[in-house]
Amino acid sequence: MATVNSHMSLLLLLVLVALTPSTSASQNLSLNLHQLLQLLGFPPGLIPDPIESFSISLAGLLPLSFNFTVHFEEPCYVQYVIPNYFAPVFTGQITFGKISGMIGHKDQFPSGEWIDMYDVTVVGEELLFEYATTNLTYDRAYFEEVETCAYGPLIADHSNQLVSQVLRG
Repeated sequence: MATVNSHMSLLLLLVLVALTPSTSASQNLSLNLHQLLQLLGFPPGLIPDPIESFSISLAGLLPLSFNFTVHFEEPCYVQYVIPNYFAPVFTGQITFGKISGMIGHKDQFPSGEWIDMYDVTVVGEELLFEYATTNLTYDRAYFEEVETCAYGPLIADHSNQLVSQVLRG
């Protein structure tokens, strides 16, 4: 019975969050976003700080899923296992243990090419990242700490040398 109550509490919390209008960034907003990631089975550092604004809306009940939009002040670069890029507007759909349909997120592969990431799935203690051309699995521990964005150019200008300098700086 305790499991049913905790699942119902989680469902109620998520529906309330989904029905709350989007809010401007503040210290509390960032904590709420990272706590929401944890409630849905992800490590809190999967999305970096600082976030300018964040909105979420109910997408479906079975399974419970939400559309989300994250706004960054500028294009955001962050180093996890490999360099990551978040466009100023990053969108997708999230359900327990899966983020799908992402738009505005790329990773830089050793070849120097920036490749679109589409989905992230929790698989035990690992995260499966699905890209346009390949899949990679990393330990979720790499994403426990919330990283801070380094701002740089929009990815469309293909300025990989400048991007590399921003990430090393």
